[in-house]
Amino acid sequence: MLNVGIIGFGLSGRVFHGPLISAHQQLNVFAIASSRKQEIADAYPKALCLDSDTLINHPNIDIVVIASPNSLHAEQAEQAMLAGKHVIVEKPLAITSEQCLQLQQIADQTGKCLSVFHNRRWDSDFLTISQLLANQSLGRIHSYSAHFHRYRPVVKQRWKELDPQGGGVLYDLGAHLIDQVLCLFGKPDKLWAHLDTQRDGAVTPDSFDLQLIYPDKKVQLSCNSLMVEPGPRFQVHGSKGSYAKWGMDPQEQQLAAGLSANAAIFGQDNNRSEIHLAGQALLHKSLIKGNYLAFYDNFVNAVTKGEPLAVSAQQASEVIALIELATLSHQQQTICSLN
Repeated sequence: MLNVGIIGFGLSGRVFHGPLISAHQQLNVFAIASSRKQEIADAYPKALCLDSDTLINHPNIDIVVIASPNSLHAEQAEQAMLAGKHVIVEKPLAITSEQCLQLQQIADQTGKCLSVFHNRRWDSDFLTISQLLANQSLGRIHSYSAHFHRYRPVVKQRWKELDPQGGGVLYDLGAHLIDQVLCLFGKPDKLWAHLDTQRDGAVTPDSFDLQLIYPDKKVQLSCNSLMVEPGPRFQVHGSKGSYAKWGMDPQEQQLAAGLSANAAIFGQDNNRSEIHLAGQALLHKSLIKGNYLAFYDNFVNAVTKGEPLAVSAQQASEVIALIELATLSHQQQTICSLN
C-alpha cells in the first residue's frame, strides 16, 4: 500500500484525487494539507490534516499530489521530489515551459516519478475518438474541432478566475484540449490565438479561440463562458466520414455526487454520439467507458514496476509551450511558428 498526501482540498483535491485514490486498491489517503479542516475530517476521518511543508517531508508518505493553485505547482513539486517523494501535479505542471524543464531535470536527478493529471485523456468521448482514428474509420482526418463551452455568467471569487499568474480558462480548460490534440496529431507547425474576457468583472481570460495549423488538417479549439447551447463538443471529419459528440463525459459529475469509481456505471456516457460514413445512414456510435482510475493504475505501476508514465513531464511541458505561444499570438495578433 502506497501512502498519498494531497496538497489542496478545492475542486481538484476534493472531487477528483481524493475519491480516485480512495477507490484504488494500492493507494491510501494518508494526509491532506488544506485550511478546510472540518471538511477533511468529515470526508477522511483517518487522514492527517497537515500544513504543506510537514506533509511533503512526512516520512510515511510515498506520493504527493499537488492540487494547489497553479502558481504554487512548480515550487511544491520541486520541494516534494527533493524530499524523496513521487509526485502527481494537477494540470498545468507549471506556468512556464522553463519551470517544466527544471522539474523534469529534478525528476531525472532524483529518480522520482513525476506526472501530470491530464485526466481528460480518459474521457469517454476522447477514448472513442482515439479508437476511431486508430482504426482509420473516418479515413484521412482533415478537420477537428473541440470546445469547452459553458454558461457561467458570474465570476466566482476564486483563484482560478482571479489569479493573473496561471489563472484563466487557457491554463485550465485549454490545457486539456491542447493535450488531447497533441496526443492525436502531435505538434502543429503554427498557431493562432485570440483570448478574451467576456463577463463583467473578469480579470483573467474566460474565452479563447485557437487554431492549430498542420500541413494536412485544420484544428480548432475554443472555450466560451457565456454559451447556453454549445452544440457538439467534438466534431471530426475525414475522407470517409464524420463523427460528432454532444455533452460532457460524466465522471466529474459522478465523482462530485459521491459515486465510487469502482461502481459498475462509473464512466458510462449516454450522451448523443453519431457517426456518418459516406454512403451510409447516420448511426449512433457507442462510447467507450471513461476511466480516470487508469491514470492512477499507470502511476502506481510506474512507481512499483518501472512502467513508463502515460503522462510524462515532457508531454505536459509541450502543453505549456503552446499556451505560452498562444498568449504571444494574441498579444502580437499574428500567426506564430513553433520552429
